[in-house]
Amino acid sequence: MLSVILSWIYIFIICMLIGVGALSLFEKKRFFVTGYLIAGVVIITVYVEFFSIFAKIGGVSHVILFAAALLIGYKRRNVIFRLLQTYRPIIFSWEGFFYCCFVLLIAFFTSRGEFHTDTNIYHAAAIRIYEEFGLVKGIGNLQLHYAYNSSYLAFASVFSFNWLLGRSLHTTTGFLETVMCLYAFHGLRDFIKHKNHVTDMMRIGILLYTLVNVTRSMSPATDYATMYFALFIITAWCENMFEGHGDITAYSLLSLAAVFTATLKFSSCLLIIVVIYPACCLIREKQWKEIGMYLFCGCVILCPFLIRNYYISGWLLYPFDKIDIFRTLWKIPQEYLLHDSNQIKVWGRCLYDVEKVDMPVSQWLPVWWEHQFRYEQMFLGAVMLSLGLQIVLLCMRIWKKQELRSQFIVLHLAVWANIAVWFFMAPFIRYGLAFLIAVVMIALGEYLSERKRGLCSIVAGSLAFCVIISVSPYWDQYVTDAGVFVKQNLREPYYITQKDYDAGSMDSCVINGNVIWFSTGEEINSYHVYPGTCYKPMLERSTLISDRIEDGFRAK
Repeated sequence: MLSVILSWIYIFIICMLIGVGALSLFEKKRFFVTGYLIAGVVIITVYVEFFSIFAKIGGVSHVILFAAALLIGYKRRNVIFRLLQTYRPIIFSWEGFFYCCFVLLIAFFTSRGEFHTDTNIYHAAAIRIYEEFGLVKGIGNLQLHYAYNSSYLAFASVFSFNWLLGRSLHTTTGFLETVMCLYAFHGLRDFIKHKNHVTDMMRIGILLYTLVNVTRSMSPATDYATMYFALFIITAWCENMFEGHGDITAYSLLSLAAVFTATLKFSSCLLIIVVIYPACCLIREKQWKEIGMYLFCGCVILCPFLIRNYYISGWLLYPFDKIDIFRTLWKIPQEYLLHDSNQIKVWGRCLYDVEKVDMPVSQWLPVWWEHQFRYEQMFLGAVMLSLGLQIVLLCMRIWKKQELRSQFIVLHLAVWANIAVWFFMAPFIRYGLAFLIAVVMIALGEYLSERKRGLCSIVAGSLAFCVIISVSPYWDQYVTDAGVFVKQNLREPYYITQKDYDAGSMDSCVINGNVIWFSTGEEINSYHVYPGTCYKPMLERSTLISDRIEDGFRAK
């Protein structure tokens, strides 16, 4: 736990300083701590992505980052001092005491437990490869999972500190978890004073998502980072709309965060739909300079992700074969890509057979439904009830001739577009959980914010009651899991140092004079030996381009 907390303090300082530097472009605007931290995470991730193209992510990359943070801290010390003055009363109060206790609780979960399945399959191994080699051409040939190319693994690798400590820290997920929850708690302080409760319910949604995944807080899982950013964007969008002044700068910056979220996991790419609103506003007001600046920033965020895709897989967007523009020696063959893409779909649909990838929805939907746990079925039922509740509330507004907010319509469109992609492509609940939670929480928030009068209000109230009842088993399931986790892990010896990555059983072979590792049974691609693969058949159909690993892998 101690190592976790110390690493969080360091990550907080670096992200804070880098974020202050990035948002200093908006000199007339004042931002909260969370805004600076999110900006810092984005900028650091983009920096590390670019750096990995040319060199390994180790001491040199971190020294440059540290020097930049120190320089910004000196140049923008007035901003830092203002923030300290603003938040000092909170720190030394009962509210601050509660936050400290919460940090200790999340540090407990981040120091021990089980790793996410995909962390053992490829997250940890990919981080080690970035640390030892940087970007390796065609590494997706060695194991197709590497080609998924989440920018979050680059962020996790720069704060791994294996180059300094001789072992890897994996505390970034717990850090994001803590930041998001403190953001939610801080906003919920004035719940009673708020006239509109949509943002409050979204804050509760962040806490619900944390509860679902808290027992695996130490995993640098790409799903978790993606969902947290999606939830933050939706919550901050609502906050700006209902509790702020509808600041177009805030909407624009959240749109950039949506572009970044697509690089965390490309399946969330349709969150970029939120860009429509600030773009229309800026065009209407003819703010061409601002439009150019935001377009440039969006390209800077997206560019390293696309370049890394090209080097890792030979495709612009893996595993999407419709954009086939490159002819490289290390390109993953199309047949492998299609098989991988189809496997993702059938596993998400609980079919587990790629031959069934073209099965119509009417046939696979009952199979998928039966494979969900009862509490998951109840939660999905709550989502559908929430849709009904939103329709009733919309009809009430139209009947009362109330104004419909265009920025809210765009947000709904982005949420439901992502749910549609999730459902038809790979409906594992964890892949789209943030958007499903958003539907439920926005609907309940809208209901709480409406004046209760008339028959429609009775219908809406009945639906809201059913939604709460349907969500309750989901909440209860993970409260129980967290309680059992605490009881089982209290005596684990991780109060000073964090639990290390799982080792797994690995064997090796030699290709062009280089040792390549593979799993011998367990589905664990060990962080401790590199480069490696979970699946020997993938290794057998691949080879090195030259006698150097840095030159990359290609299909035989």
